Amino acid sequence: SSGINAEYGGIQGRDGFIALIDCATVSIKKTENDIQTLLRRHNFKFASVAFMFSNLRDIQCQIPTEISDEELEELALQCGTEDYVTDRENNSITFTIEAEDEKDFLSEAKDNNLQLISSGTRFVSHQMTSISDSETKRRIGMFMKSLEMMHEVENVHHNVENMDEIIEAS
Repeated sequence: SSGINAEYGGIQGRDGFIALIDCATVSIKKTENDIQTLLRRHNFKFASVAFMFSNLRDIQCQIPTEISDEELEELALQCGTEDYVTDRENNSITFTIEAEDEKDFLSEAKDNNLQLISSGTRFVSHQMTSISDSETKRRIGMFMKSLEMMHEVENVHHNVENMDEIIEAS
């Protein structure tokens, strides 16, 4: 088969660094081998870390016409979430829900005549960390830049608060 397979691979590094790598590939074995090579080069390893992340869905819907902020809040609660952001300029509302609640949310959204615009998945670490060791920063920065160069890698979800600083410095 020549279909594209999506995989999430867990990574564990030094000083509490963990990451989930989101890949889309036609050859899982080749992609795993390529990532394994990067892991060895940077002294990281594959690890089961998915349980250390929350799997969230951001679901963007069109705001129904003539609805007040209070009614939007009530609508969010009816759909099972208090976590939402409105964008009146683009007439949209984005709800954030746990992945396991998606089916119930979509049913409630349909019942409330909400029109779906888009949805996305993200993984958020339960415990963030800040990396201060210069050698660890260098290794993480080089590793992240190497991952960015792999066309199979779609996203890297991590637990590092100061990742932007690390990427800039490497």
